[in-house]
Amino acid sequence: MPDKQNIIGKGVYTVSEAALLARVPAPRIRAWLFGHGADAVLSPELQPEDGHEGLTFLNLVEIRFVQELRASGVSLQAIRRMVENARRMFGTDHPFASGQFHTDGKAVFFQAAEEAPEKSLIDLTDGNGAMLDVLETSFRRSLSFSDTDGLAETWQPYAELNRIVVDAHRQFGRPIDCSGVPTQALAQALRAEKGNARKVASWWEVPEEAVTQAAEFEFKINQRLAA
Repeated sequence: MPDKQNIIGKGVYTVSEAALLARVPAPRIRAWLFGHGADAVLSPELQPEDGHEGLTFLNLVEIRFVQELRASGVSLQAIRRMVENARRMFGTDHPFASGQFHTDGKAVFFQAAEEAPEKSLIDLTDGNGAMLDVLETSFRRSLSFSDTDGLAETWQPYAELNRIVVDAHRQFGRPIDCSGVPTQALAQALRAEKGNARKVASWWEVPEEAVTQAAEFEFKINQRLAA
């Protein structure tokens, strides 16, 4: 992973770590961010060093949103066009991680549908864009945005695990309970105590729910690692 660049407060991940968190295959991340085998879709905040590639929290959020678009059938060509238009409209290299984009960016989708009239985009923007609203609202609810620059600063990877967040400014972007304790630490302690969540919660001074959610989150991550 690049280690000579300014990474304070950015959250930094290897491609493999990002793949597990974003639920996107590592080769796809490399293609979208670094252009392996195709033109890149996004702009990496970190440049590869000594052959090692890394990405930041903002890139992680962008990767996840591109995956949401692809799951809706939107082509990479249309997504590239959206990124280019959104960069100009919102004045940021990372529009998919911008709160303004996710509240005021509907015009970007409509413009892309006009420029590249593919069925998936037309479906998303049909009528008053109701299907687009569902996509945008769902993604926006998983994020919180900075009051300073309007960019994403926390992400909730699973809606059902409401205590688990990824925060660029805490624990170097590692997944944590909202109290700040890393999910990995809580899950490991639970295994060591043979499932005694009450005891682990007492040690770390967190609710039992923090322990059980951390364990479930780590189980989900490890399931992907084993797949």
